[in-house]
Amino acid sequence: MKNFKTYLFSLSLLLTIGMTSCNDEDIPSCSLAFQSLQSHVDEGKLLIEITDDGENYLLNFENESVKITKNLIDNITTNSDTWKSTITFVDGTSYIIPSLGTSLESLITNIEVNPSGYNPLAAKVLMNLPALGRIKVTVHSKENSLVPNVNYFFSNIEKSQSITILGLYPSYNNQVTLTYTDKQGNERKSSTIQIKTNSLKDIFLPKNLNIVKADINKMEPGMTLVSSPGESDEDTSVPYMFDADGNIRWILDWHNHPELKHIGMHCGLHRMKNGNYVAGDINNRQIVEVNLLGELINSWKTNNFGFTFHHEVFETSDKKILIAATKVDAKTADNSNVRILDHIAELDPHSGSISKIWDLAQVLDSSRIVFSIIPDGYEANTFAQSKSNWCHNNGVKETADGSILCTSRWQGLVKFTRSGSLKWIVSPHNAWKKQFEKYLLTPLDRNGNPITDPDVLNGKKDHPDFSWGWGIHCPVEMPNGHVMFFDNGYSRLFNFKDAKRYSRAVEYEIDEQAMTIRQVWEYGKERGKNCFSTQVSGVQYLEQTDNRLFCPGINNQLSNGYGGHIIEINPKTGEIVFEAEVQSTGSPAFHRANRISLYPEGL
Repeated sequence: MKNFKTYLFSLSLLLTIGMTSCNDEDIPSCSLAFQSLQSHVDEGKLLIEITDDGENYLLNFENESVKITKNLIDNITTNSDTWKSTITFVDGTSYIIPSLGTSLESLITNIEVNPSGYNPLAAKVLMNLPALGRIKVTVHSKENSLVPNVNYFFSNIEKSQSITILGLYPSYNNQVTLTYTDKQGNERKSSTIQIKTNSLKDIFLPKNLNIVKADINKMEPGMTLVSSPGESDEDTSVPYMFDADGNIRWILDWHNHPELKHIGMHCGLHRMKNGNYVAGDINNRQIVEVNLLGELINSWKTNNFGFTFHHEVFETSDKKILIAATKVDAKTADNSNVRILDHIAELDPHSGSISKIWDLAQVLDSSRIVFSIIPDGYEANTFAQSKSNWCHNNGVKETADGSILCTSRWQGLVKFTRSGSLKWIVSPHNAWKKQFEKYLLTPLDRNGNPITDPDVLNGKKDHPDFSWGWGIHCPVEMPNGHVMFFDNGYSRLFNFKDAKRYSRAVEYEIDEQAMTIRQVWEYGKERGKNCFSTQVSGVQYLEQTDNRLFCPGINNQLSNGYGGHIIEINPKTGEIVFEAEVQSTGSPAFHRANRISLYPEGL
């Protein structure tokens, strides 16, 4: 590729010797003109127009022009349909120059709806571009919709482009605008195409998806990803995304997948740094990586490592995968029972091996059994603590300082280092052995004064400014250092039959030096049984708006039937800016729900 100085030199030669015809002696003049044009094409520039000043042709490229004397050129033709101009020199050589055309449709070689077979609301558009450039996609919202268009600007600058279209409406003739730009993002041409989709199969869908409120201007942008288990936890999981109008715009259907047709994801899909998703599959004892179209990219069998998956996975800052796991040969201290749900394993996806294992029985007190009462109507193995199920770890995250944060139904919220050293425990203080007492955080009231009431400390009653979490899920470390989780409220205050049951999102400020904890925000208590979820469920911190997402996912009383709620709250004003009711086909309606962008960054 010629640089700019070389181009100026070539152009100078053209202007000097291009006044004579290209006879045998002057063939080099045509060659120099050819080279000058080639440099522009190599740089990815399009020819915009050709003008004639009487003695010269002026070839106007993007941002630059090339002047060639007319006596060097025998003929020039332009075909805007094919995005090509052909220059024939007097020496008989011809040169095809990429030129601005009239429509992008002529550059499309193929459009395929549901190209993977697993995402019926996606399409693949193949394009051959005349010059290096980028493609922007706009999927237009339906008429009268308040939901903004789906926009994504792909980073690829190659001539051959494979464009993934996401966010299509089901059973609809979708309007999709493709915009072709130069490498810097300057628009060249836009064209709108139509992509027709089929209706979704009823088995994939919730019975009803009701939008109670959606204040678009105050909501976190993106769509809501619902990690639905399908008709049951034993069925094929069906993750889907819906917009603020309540339209499903993305869904993965694995019912016919040779390896994922019985996938059980529990806490669902988690977006990876490479744009794919990682999930744990409890039904097939594996961790899987899938792309946006639902295609299986990688899988790792956990039983090969002596583990089974349950609940959650999380990608760390160094691209390893934390797994909430059960070690199949783990036994209780007296060797009388198998231990379950009390290990965290770290998978190195590059080597395909387990790089680190944490046995929570070595971190916490596995003899602390304080929830052994079985309420009427509940199964003992699920809803009561035992020697085997003493911990019930159901959430795992990496913190900003590289530590591990996990939620345990029976033991509370725990933070420990990668070496396995405890940092603190958020839990009622009762029944902990003496060596753990120094890790128990002291609650403060709203004025920062220690709460000393033994009944509050031991979880027998609440303080007006502070409550512990009960049967908790979904740990979140926030940018300001605070922690948040979903407080299910199961067995609140050690009462399995409390008529005043409720779940909540709760946020705490923790001072690791002073070993104190202060409750700074909560939501859900005011909703009572309406948003009470005995199990599963989640919370999310929304970075762009500073809002919080509260997602009780099972047995909520809805305006029509039972299911889950997805509620977005402004914590400063207390205003609900979004609320959706998800009526389930089975139980639960979902394990987790999150607001995310439809497209990841960097495609």
